[in-house]
Amino acid sequence: RGGAAFADRVCQNVRLIRHATSLGAVESTIERRAAIPGQGHLPPSLLRLSVGIEAADDLWVDLDMAISTAVP
Repeated sequence: RGGAAFADRVCQNVRLIRHATSLGAVESTIERRAAIPGQGHLPPSLLRLSVGIEAADDLWVDLDMAISTAVP
């Protein structure tokens, strides 16, 4: 739900999680896959989350805040 614009706002609103493509590092990252050239066949609101070594509770709080503030 919410489409590409909502997914982009979620990515912009995270603070602990980095809005970037995962390069196999230890930090958590999030990205909207359909925004990447050649990935237009994917649903526009699909988010890819790569989980790093941060505390799980901190990641949940960050995602919850990002989603809550992305709601129009």
